[in-house]
Amino acid sequence: MRLLPKTIGTTCLTFMFCTGLSTLALSTDRTVYDKPHVQSGKIIEGDVMNVDEKSSQSWNVSVKDRRTGAVVVLHIDESTTRKSISLRPELGAYVIAQYNEQNNHAYSFLTNERDHN
Repeated sequence: MRLLPKTIGTTCLTFMFCTGLSTLALSTDRTVYDKPHVQSGKIIEGDVMNVDEKSSQSWNVSVKDRRTGAVVVLHIDESTTRKSISLRPELGAYVIAQYNEQNNHAYSFLTNERDHN
């Protein structure tokens, strides 16, 4: 009789841990997109037209806005929020970027993988 309550307790505890870990795993992927402290700036959605590499972690990237057709040169470095900071921006990739209009420094530079695969 004492085995039944232990089994039920262990099963409930295991279920709670598994549910918590799976939720944590899903939420870590969203941290790039759901930052609570968002800086103000202009947002551009468009295609990468040119990539000028300044160093291994710094680029000037020309992005053509899909709505207006204007080309904006954005500066991307290690302080720019990206899905993977080790990857170089790709030509033709569809991106959504938020940047400072005064110096064109990108606060965030995110690719939409579904749109350019």
